Amino acid sequence: MGDLDKKVGVVMGAGPGIGRATALALAEAGAHVVVAARNVERLELLAAELADRTGQLIIPLEADLGDLVSCKDLIAETEERFGRLDILVNVATGGGSHAPIIDADWDGWRKAFECNVIGNLELSRQAARIMMRHGGGSIIQIGTFGTHSRPVRQGSYTATKEALLSASQTLAKELGPDNIRVNVVTPGYTTGPNLDGLFAGVVQRTGESVEEVSHRLAKTAALRTHVSPEDIAAAVLFLAGPGAARITGVELPVTAGQR
Repeated sequence: MGDLDKKVGVVMGAGPGIGRATALALAEAGAHVVVAARNVERLELLAAELADRTGQLIIPLEADLGDLVSCKDLIAETEERFGRLDILVNVATGGGSHAPIIDADWDGWRKAFECNVIGNLELSRQAARIMMRHGGGSIIQIGTFGTHSRPVRQGSYTATKEALLSASQTLAKELGPDNIRVNVVTPGYTTGPNLDGLFAGVVQRTGESVEEVSHRLAKTAALRTHVSPEDIAAAVLFLAGPGAARITGVELPVTAGQR
């Protein structure tokens, strides 16, 4: 039995990378887990793999962060199946466009806000209503280091994540009396397909090798390394568990000391 024995968690955005690592960490700690995303076939494979590895009940549910009805249905079905909900981890995101702000497509910005802010907050408030009936719970948002570094051409993404951070810290104050904690984990450069894509873009612009780009970016962190999805999952697991029972309203950077 782990720290989360008999708890129920939802991981929204349980695709490869942080979502998968988080779902696995929760299950290994003893929780039953709902893995949610838009790709049902991939979810079913993930659920089967995690159930086999951990012996926990892992349920795949299709959900779309940009659809408020879908968000509401996801939480309602979780309660219907398990009778409770203790942990919500919001990993899913919608990045919007990658144009400079002067050339911005406002429809893309609206979509980013609908996903990254309103969608996440809809999931959070629906989950909170269930947690209130069962003595509390933990809501964990996944942020981005971009809210600190402000990279060019990512204005819609970083602005929405900044708004989610602010709203989550307000939500922590509002839900505190009900013993519901709300925190944000902010990853640094995290290994996986997204970071590989970033490297490829830099390589195309600079002519460096992938290894040179990776090494150069790693040197900008105090620990001279990138972080892994498992590093992010470990932080989520801590915030979800009893060791963080008095922690709420914080942003926890898992960045290897990136500045």
